[in-house]
Amino acid sequence: MMMMLVYIYKSRLQALTAKHLDLHILKNLCLKTPIFRNYRTKTTTPTNAESSEFKISFLQNEYGLSKKSLIRASECLSFDFSDQRAHSVLQLFRTFGFPRPNINKIISKYPGILKGYHPEMLIKPKLEFLLSMDLSRAEVIAIVTKCPPILHRSLNNRIKPTFNLLSSLIGSRDTLVLLKHNPHILTAYRIQDLSFNFEFLCELGVPRFQIVKYLAGPFPVLGKPHDKLRSVALKVKGMGFDLSSGYFFDAVVALCHVTDSTWEARCVLFRSFGFSNHEIDLMLRKLPRIMCYSEKKISESVQFVVNKLQWTPSRLSCHPAILSYSLQKRTIPRCSVLQVLVSKNITRESYRLSTILSLTQRKFLMEYVNAHMDKVPEVMEAYQGKLRFDEYTFKQKGQ
Repeated sequence: MMMMLVYIYKSRLQALTAKHLDLHILKNLCLKTPIFRNYRTKTTTPTNAESSEFKISFLQNEYGLSKKSLIRASECLSFDFSDQRAHSVLQLFRTFGFPRPNINKIISKYPGILKGYHPEMLIKPKLEFLLSMDLSRAEVIAIVTKCPPILHRSLNNRIKPTFNLLSSLIGSRDTLVLLKHNPHILTAYRIQDLSFNFEFLCELGVPRFQIVKYLAGPFPVLGKPHDKLRSVALKVKGMGFDLSSGYFFDAVVALCHVTDSTWEARCVLFRSFGFSNHEIDLMLRKLPRIMCYSEKKISESVQFVVNKLQWTPSRLSCHPAILSYSLQKRTIPRCSVLQVLVSKNITRESYRLSTILSLTQRKFLMEYVNAHMDKVPEVMEAYQGKLRFDEYTFKQKGQ
């Protein structure tokens, strides 16, 4: 072997000398590119694909988890053949009585739960605490399935204090009802802000049941920094909103999620379509969240309703909910169905469009599509968005 290396070295030296290279350069070149590297033994290490395939295979074979949840989990996890973290967590779920579909949902929503958690020290105590609150095992499983991050929050610093605070504010029984409806209440709020905000809104005159309703809602507005919520609530009250109405909280949520500059930009946009300040205020009282919509959605919806359906800004300000619907998935298809019925002389009646757009998909399909499919097959094409009109001439009540 040594003789072979020497031979190769000399061969390389002769080839370079033949090109009249400087001896000093030649030595440096040989030292910088050692020939030994060509004979280094290569070690085989698992590729990322192989590691991912192992993880998916392991979890699928061991626990029968779905392919979809496993693929997502494998992208977040890093363990090898000797790692027992994922196995320990899943085994705890199985021992506690979690059905396989629930485990699938938990891993799909929060795959990180399999990484770095000591189940006996960090997960089990939280499950036991939830059980101690007069919740059945099935209810605890449902809560964790809805909100897996609850197992990530600190038991002593977040979960227990939040539960105790809510119990002191609205009672233990109502807290349990809220918890089953929206488990995120134990993870989404800062204790101090929640306490201050609750007390401030009560002092402001907001009915207690409205505050509780928004505790259970999808927007954790009561968890906003106290200074922010206080400022927004006082501003909404100054706009003339009724504190006992649900519209008050809708406006608070809207203002908490948009800046003052965005709010003013939306008002400017509505004025560009001919809305007066009074009409904008009227629209805001009925649909405060309209200020959270993008300029594109507002512009396209208003242009269609005003230009195609011949609504005036005054009428639209009285029925702003029409702007909340999807233009492409609901408003245009349903208007097209009505236009087909009129154009085929199936009906001559007038329609109250605001009511028709508010119907559930099932009810509209049954009353306006399926009921006329035999005589007018085109209604299905219109409903599917394949048939549209430049003009909508069907009569509208109240226009």
